[in-house]
Parts: sequence; C-alpha cells; structure tokens
Amino acid sequence: MGAWGAGVFDNDDAVDWLADLAGSKDPNALDAALSGAAAESVEAPAASVALAAAEVVAALNNHPAADLPGEIEDWIAGASPLPSPELTGRAHAAVERVRTDSELRELWEETDPTEWFAHVNDLLRRLA
Repeated sequence: MGAWGAGVFDNDDAVDWLADLAGSKDPNALDAALSGAAAESVEAPAASVALAAAEVVAALNNHPAADLPGEIEDWIAGASPLPSPELTGRAHAAVERVRTDSELRELWEETDPTEWFAHVNDLLRRLA
C-alpha cells in the first residue's frame, strides 16, 4: 500500500481513483467504487477506493471533509445536487465494512491506527 498518511486521500489507490473520477462523468462511478467493500474479502486497494467514494457522497450531502481535495469540489459542481438515500446508505455500509473487516484495517492495526480510525469514524458521522 502506498500510503503517506492516515487520511482517506493519503494513499495511491484513493488518489488514482480520484483522478479517474475527475476525468469522468459516469454516474455509476460512486456505486462501482463502493461495491468493492461488499466483496467477501475486502482488499486494501478496494477499501481505500470505497472510503474515497464515501467522502464524495458525504460532500454531495453537504458534509464534506475539512481537507476535501479540489478535484472533488470540481466534480461535484457538475454532479446532481444530492445522492439518493440508497447511495448514502451504501456509502455508510461500505465505510463500516472497511472499518471493521478489511485488509486496510489490518494494515493500520500493524502500526498505530488511532489517526486512521479518527478519520474513518468522522466519515461515518458525516454520512449518518
């Protein structure tokens, strides 16, 4: 995992996905990214992408992260104003799954996961 910090966008997988999203107008991009957290085994790259997509959903719901990347703000400007309650629910479920049962969680538990859990718990709060 190419991580340089505990924040949702502090890793290569999330940044790469964000670049793809910024260049896309695909309305299913968020759903596709969130679906990675529904796999039987949630690998770290899929977990990172699911968290990034959930951040976009939170921002669409007017609950953005304080350090929201500008690419997301630009993408949101061209998106529909609010995601469906179903998409928001899927985002919340994806974050919860990553937080409780994913390779990403396991990787963070090998170090001090306090800051990572703080970011993930904040995201859950903003999606609620």
